[in-house]
Amino acid sequence: MRVIVSFMLLVFFALVLFILPSAFTPSSAENGRKVYVIPIQDRRIFMVDIGQSSFVRRAVEEAERDKAEAIILKIKTFGGRVDAAVEIKDILFETDIKTIAFVEGRAISAGALIALCCQSIVMSPGSSIGAATPVSISPVPSEGKPQPTGEKEVSFVRAEFKSTAERNHHPAKLAEAMVDPDIELVAVTIDGKLRILTPEEVEEKKKELGEEKIKIEKTDIPEGFAKGKLITLTADEALRFKLASHKVSKIEEILPLYGLDGASLVSVSITWSENVVRFLTHPIVSGLLLSLGMLGLVFELRIPGWGVSGTIGLLCLALFFGAHYLSGMAGWAKVTIPLLFFLGVTLLLLEILVIPGFGIAGIGGIVFIVASIFLTLVKHPLPTFPGAGEEWWQALYTVSISFISLFVIAILSFLLIPQSNLWKKIRHRVVLTSKEEAKSGFRGTPSTWENFMGREGKALSTLRPAGRAVFGEDILDVVTEGEFINQDTQVRVVKVEGNRIVVGKADRGES
Repeated sequence: MRVIVSFMLLVFFALVLFILPSAFTPSSAENGRKVYVIPIQDRRIFMVDIGQSSFVRRAVEEAERDKAEAIILKIKTFGGRVDAAVEIKDILFETDIKTIAFVEGRAISAGALIALCCQSIVMSPGSSIGAATPVSISPVPSEGKPQPTGEKEVSFVRAEFKSTAERNHHPAKLAEAMVDPDIELVAVTIDGKLRILTPEEVEEKKKELGEEKIKIEKTDIPEGFAKGKLITLTADEALRFKLASHKVSKIEEILPLYGLDGASLVSVSITWSENVVRFLTHPIVSGLLLSLGMLGLVFELRIPGWGVSGTIGLLCLALFFGAHYLSGMAGWAKVTIPLLFFLGVTLLLLEILVIPGFGIAGIGGIVFIVASIFLTLVKHPLPTFPGAGEEWWQALYTVSISFISLFVIAILSFLLIPQSNLWKKIRHRVVLTSKEEAKSGFRGTPSTWENFMGREGKALSTLRPAGRAVFGEDILDVVTEGEFINQDTQVRVVKVEGNRIVVGKADRGES
């Protein structure tokens, strides 16, 4: 019970540590027109992840409370998780505030989908957008490069790009070609207007309008228009094909283009606590916390009392669960995961402290704990779309590596630490090494019981193998060496070990 209480307290303090800085994040208190700027930018190990989607949700809610006239997403990213980008898309679609994407450097992969989520796209000189085919995140990528996923995942992401582009009146065919290299496009001019068609649509237009009405553009065509290539557009190409509305050098130049003259820009910064949460939910860090947490508890079980290893183990598990809780667990997870973990720990404690041996309770406890850890790493209890399967494989990989590391480190520690010079030097300080020998005055058996050695008596009850026997006027609890002895049978004391008096049948002679 003390372990459970300690864990709950550590989780509470971890939540307080992360929540307080976010709760006191200052917002603009000035009156007047406001335009909120939300950065979608890579930071060292951070790309588009679940922590980023939680930050976007907070920033959009803040803009809504402050009655902002527009939201500008400042995008500079190589991409990231598909499920995080889809979540950001849903957040932006739910708000009534005008949304503008400002591609400051690059909007690649998931960044391209986030740009398409906005009602208008503005790009800076030298920026690019596209290259969004989904890839597998493998622990050992083939030839050092991420590999494309299957047709199911590509189809899902392609549909997401198409529907998102259609909703915001962006060129849907361009959006699809950013995802699927099998899509071939042709740029044509019809009645002085540049249009993007598939080869099949070009043939239909030729039959409908006549070949002389169709002018196929062949100069300055992006390489991605050809089959087998993904589309990535520069700022000038995005303007030419009507994906981007404007090209500006600074974010301040966007305001007059959309009738926002005089509005103040309110930059929303990701807090240090949100960065900590993103760091702690990184797959590598999550796996490390999980391994250290379980390893600390394993060592604590082998040490009397409560010590440093148990405290470190509980702290690592508190950071693991707390960070994923703050990164935006679904409603079902906020109840299910703590319940599963609590049940798992309770069953293990019952198995260790109450129930002899190791059986159903112990196995059930381990299953519940592993299930709670696995579900913490995923956003959905079941894959809700093809791309979410990657999330499950990543979670399975993290859990597997963590438990394999735990097993290997525990075995090596138990085998190697007792042989190390450091352990030999500190062993006498942490382990009782002296022996309680009889010559030093220690006695394991009361001297009065030693007097019963060899005495004969009678069994007062059937010994199966424990029971009671009488020796003269003394009635004692006794035990046989495994045999059953009937009531009223003559017995002899053959061994005295501590509080244990061992008897046998008197007619067998000395043993």
